[in-house]
Amino acid sequence: MPQLIWTILLMTLGLTCKSQSEGLKFYLQGGVNYNTGTLGVDSALSSASQIIEDINSFSGWHAGLTIREYRSSTQYLSFESLYAYNKTKLTIGAADSLSLPTYQTLTSQTLQLAISPGFRIFKILRAQAGLNGVFQLNNTFKESFDTFKLGYRLGVGLDIFKLTADLAYNASFDPTLGIFEGVPLSNANSQFLLTLGYKF
Repeated sequence: MPQLIWTILLMTLGLTCKSQSEGLKFYLQGGVNYNTGTLGVDSALSSASQIIEDINSFSGWHAGLTIREYRSSTQYLSFESLYAYNKTKLTIGAADSLSLPTYQTLTSQTLQLAISPGFRIFKILRAQAGLNGVFQLNNTFKESFDTFKLGYRLGVGLDIFKLTADLAYNASFDPTLGIFEGVPLSNANSQFLLTLGYKF
């Protein structure tokens, strides 16, 4: 993980030093994210003293900065840094069915850093694919699951003057197993992000 952080910082520094170039564009972005694979019950559930009766994942939001270096009229390299927020509500019942269920809310607050090469069509439509690093910031979440996950990012976009719109899909390569409130869970980071941005 330290090598990845240093690599991203050095790339960001290199892009910043070239900020006078016509091919370098900065965008402030924000939007909504919908989780498609947040939490699931691990196969070791039978050994747990509690059971998950229901898992509800709520749509969240994200905001951040995107830098695109346009190499030509058709090719570019994108560096994205986003803060994303999501909540998941769990209904936990006792295995003996004698106790009333309890309700827990697990909040995910992540810093997502992505590097994606892409191409443009008619300077309006875009498509890109790359790597996405997810750093978990919420302490409660980090106590149950790993702090860092590496995954991939796929996306398409539309540029109209200074406005930009993107639809992206972020997913981790492998799920992370963890324990929350005595229940074994599997966390597979997977979400759609709908983002609007403004070039400055």
